[in-house]
Amino acid sequence: MKINKILLGFVALSSLLLGACNDVMPGSTTQGFPTDTLSYTVAPGDTVTIDFAAESDWQLSSDAMWCKVDGLFLDTRGKSGNQSVSFIISDEGQTVDVSKASISLRLNDEIRVIAIVTRVGITDAMILGSDSINYTHGETLTIGTSATQALVIRKTTFDSNNLYISSNVDWLDITREDSVITLSVKPEYQKYSQYSTTDSICFSDRDNPMMRLNVQYVGMNAYDVILDPATQWDVRIAADGKTYKDAMFDMTGTVHEAPFTSVVTVLNDEYELYYAAYDKTTGCSLVGEDDLEWYTVEDDKKGHISVSFGENDGSKHIAYLFVLPQVVSDSLSAEGDKLANIADFLFEEVEDKAEVKFECEKYLIAEFVQENALAGCFSIQDGQDLNDVDFVRETDEQWLTIASARGVAADKVFRAELEFGLPYNVNPMLAISAWRPDVVGGAHIELWSKSGEQFKADYDYRAEPAMTEDDLYYYMQLQVYLEEEYIIYFVDDQGSYLKALVVEPIL
Repeated sequence: MKINKILLGFVALSSLLLGACNDVMPGSTTQGFPTDTLSYTVAPGDTVTIDFAAESDWQLSSDAMWCKVDGLFLDTRGKSGNQSVSFIISDEGQTVDVSKASISLRLNDEIRVIAIVTRVGITDAMILGSDSINYTHGETLTIGTSATQALVIRKTTFDSNNLYISSNVDWLDITREDSVITLSVKPEYQKYSQYSTTDSICFSDRDNPMMRLNVQYVGMNAYDVILDPATQWDVRIAADGKTYKDAMFDMTGTVHEAPFTSVVTVLNDEYELYYAAYDKTTGCSLVGEDDLEWYTVEDDKKGHISVSFGENDGSKHIAYLFVLPQVVSDSLSAEGDKLANIADFLFEEVEDKAEVKFECEKYLIAEFVQENALAGCFSIQDGQDLNDVDFVRETDEQWLTIASARGVAADKVFRAELEFGLPYNVNPMLAISAWRPDVVGGAHIELWSKSGEQFKADYDYRAEPAMTEDDLYYYMQLQVYLEEEYIIYFVDDQGSYLKALVVEPIL
């Protein structure tokens, strides 16, 4: 037991503390009262004893139930003479917070506070554990990038059935099941790190606080990106730019109204967007935002991305939209040419073309493919990789005159550059009812030179029809060497010339 003593006199006052843990501030007397208020730090079980000599009636009293004379009474009084009064410190009402008691002396109808006694709070009224870590009152818990933290009640000095949990943390959900308390960062806060020193959770035994735990959240991993919807390959944009559909993952063919939208989740909304165009010869290449010609990107800088599209009156467009966390972008721009470093990071050479790296697909918001404005009336694919081949309406007046002589209207004549000797799938997109090559004298194709020479099927060229569920196309390959342009006519089973394709050979 520690003992603190004060000797008070009406003429002179001296004080003496016994006990290493108590802080004593000796005072001087003024008409029997000390000049300074004395202070003490105590714990339950300690005793504070006050010795003094009084020349008149006196009264000594405490204002706290846990600091009583002999552990029984809040005050005591007596006549003049030498006195010794002991205040015993109990644990009554002790919580995690410190408690203070004032001891007052009454002399000659005058009352003054002569001492302040501070009782320490409970340091281990409750212990919460996470893995191999224990948390007690006043400590700080940091929630990691998983955004959840499970705590187990490992010790309580009270009935845990009376446990009440309160919090001033608006970014946290708190649930309890038996002895497990789960802290979960609310989804709308998960991308933001929270370091407020005032965020805390209070655990109480009914109305008595038993433990206060400070909480911080470090946020999601700075290198991660969450995309909603997930990475979109082949977002097929209509030629007029007004609608789009997911041509790879959505087998229903659902058509959506433009603009295309995406929600990007990155730590603290710190990210950068990068734009890439695709060329059938060279592959992917980064472009600046000012170089976007057929689509417009709007970014609210909080992860909400909106992409709108213009009308396509030319060849098919392919473009990519990437998002990089700021920490990734900064690391790639620290030295040298930033865009060159970004390109090296995102792309790799595959058969002399720059393609998106597999490990960087997680940064791809979408691949946008906008159909040629003529896509609904004609189609050409190479016969090996099945890549679409660009084509346009024919504008050469001489060819239009030649086609017109066979009854083909100008808007039904197209032009494409086809590499000599390679096979192609050519689909004129004609109704099967008028396009029956499987019957004798049915639909067929004809090849003619500009000078009016007709080529021979199965000798100068191969033309093998193939059927799909909805239409028919020709697997074609030129077998005779040609340097000049030629025209392919698509003729129905009645001998009518329906469409034509002018071919410019790539030698």
